[in-house]
Amino acid sequence: MRSFGGTASISMSFEGRQSRSLRRAGIGALLALLAIFVHSPQPVAAETPIHLVFAETAAPLAFGEDGQVRGIEVDVAREVFTKRLGLAIDTQLYPWERAQQMVRNGEADGFISIPTPERDSYASCGQVPVVRMPMRATMRRNHPQREDVANLRTLDDLRPFALVSYLGNGWARQKLAGFNVTDAADFPASLRGLALGRGDIALVAALSAQYYVNKLQLRGKLVILPNDFDTVEYVLCLGDKSPHAAKLAEFDRVLQVMRADGGYVRILKSYGLEADSAY
Repeated sequence: MRSFGGTASISMSFEGRQSRSLRRAGIGALLALLAIFVHSPQPVAAETPIHLVFAETAAPLAFGEDGQVRGIEVDVAREVFTKRLGLAIDTQLYPWERAQQMVRNGEADGFISIPTPERDSYASCGQVPVVRMPMRATMRRNHPQREDVANLRTLDDLRPFALVSYLGNGWARQKLAGFNVTDAADFPASLRGLALGRGDIALVAALSAQYYVNKLQLRGKLVILPNDFDTVEYVLCLGDKSPHAAKLAEFDRVLQVMRADGGYVRILKSYGLEADSAY
């Protein structure tokens, strides 16, 4: 009996220790789970779309049609960022001066335009051109000095003339400082004013000039002269305040691939254009 009782006592003692060990193990496991929960990274919010802004009167580079934002610049941005890199973008049209101000203030991420020292002060601009275009003189067909201007070759040759530009034209602000320049509200307005006799010359990106001279039915009044006074490159510029600023190099890399694999040419053809040295 004593032997039996002793054995029972030992067994009960073992069971008690086992029960306490199990409780301690359970508490330890619970604490470990709590530690994992507390120290695990919280879910990261989905990345915001890249907000790009474009001039509302810059066809065929950017324009609105049937409530949609369209244009060569817009389609290139969508092809690179969304189709090839899988990144969402948001595209909107604004008066050009306002669009640039939005990037400067951090309200938008970027735009596609010509790099200038002013734009470089608040944005980083790429190296691979989305579009490359010559700058040419547009004049009234009946202007008495039209033939004289057709023989000129440098911007400095145009200093004696009254030039017409538009608000937000950074290229004109940089290149035509000190010239006699009058700004219209936007690009189409500058051509309408020129046709009405306001100024002698509008220095324009040839592709956009051709589009608006046709659209505004000004072919009978205005002519785009063939001599190139400059060649400009439109590149992606991302604002320094943008959370997407680091994506500029990736955009350039993919755009370079597009120009080689035919993706870029397909976009041009959709607007009735062929790729050449101007693009």
